Amino acid sequence: MVSQRKYVWEGIGWVGALFSLLAFSLNSFGVISSQSVEYLGMNIAGCFFMILYAVSKKAHASWVLNTIFLLMAVIALVRVYMMQAY
Repeated sequence: MVSQRKYVWEGIGWVGALFSLLAFSLNSFGVISSQSVEYLGMNIAGCFFMILYAVSKKAHASWVLNTIFLLMAVIALVRVYMMQAY
């Protein structure tokens, strides 16, 4: 059971890393904008999953950093929605 739980947490970490990498790659290749809902959503999801993984590993610096990135992405997403409302 412990080993299965380890693989679940590893999977969560990799999913988070893939979301963040995909967002960065799509933005770098000009497919999506850094202010798009898709980009910000992928970053929010990626940070969230990496926070879960980092907490499970007791990697404090990693979860603090990803929490800051998550908050920045959420603030940017709120700003995008506020700009669309006007």
